[in-house]
Amino acid sequence: MYVNIVLFDDFETLDAFGPAEVFGKLPEEFHIRYLSVSGDVINSVHGVKVWTDFLVPEEIDGILIIPGGKGARRLLWKDERALNIIKKAAENADYCLMIGNGSAILAQTGLLYRRRIADFPMDTNWNRMFTAGIERIEGAKVAIDGKFYSCGNTILGMDTALWTITDVLDIAAAEKAAKELGYPWNENADEDIYC
Repeated sequence: MYVNIVLFDDFETLDAFGPAEVFGKLPEEFHIRYLSVSGDVINSVHGVKVWTDFLVPEEIDGILIIPGGKGARRLLWKDERALNIIKKAAENADYCLMIGNGSAILAQTGLLYRRRIADFPMDTNWNRMFTAGIERIEGAKVAIDGKFYSCGNTILGMDTALWTITDVLDIAAAEKAAKELGYPWNENADEDIYC
């Protein structure tokens, strides 16, 4: 299954590479692709440069990951074309993971209207403008609503990836990935996940 990670300038580095590391522990099951609207070199907020392929919505299947970061604000305010491309890609994906304020990107497209997402830090104006009509679950570390998986912060992107592996494959595969990472995942923590 493809894991399609959508990148934009000033994305939060670990929002993308945390889940990539998790899925990368199961190379026989998942193939990771780094994509962007420009198909060019994209810089993370920490200066990591990633060569990306073009994001072609019609070619998306499997898993789509939308990281957050400072660049999300620029995308929301200034790039309607990119938002439309991301929306089409999310519609075609079997699973869509949103890390931190990556949820605001997809919220702006209208795809999350009347859906539930994990609460994430954002100022009041952002909340009003970009998540109107969306139920933000306060205190949820990971929220799952249909094919949409969201989490409240960067490090929880790894948990979100593990929960996705549980749903796509099984819990044994997720436990294997977590063990290989040395990641202390608590798969029995019902209070951590909201479905």
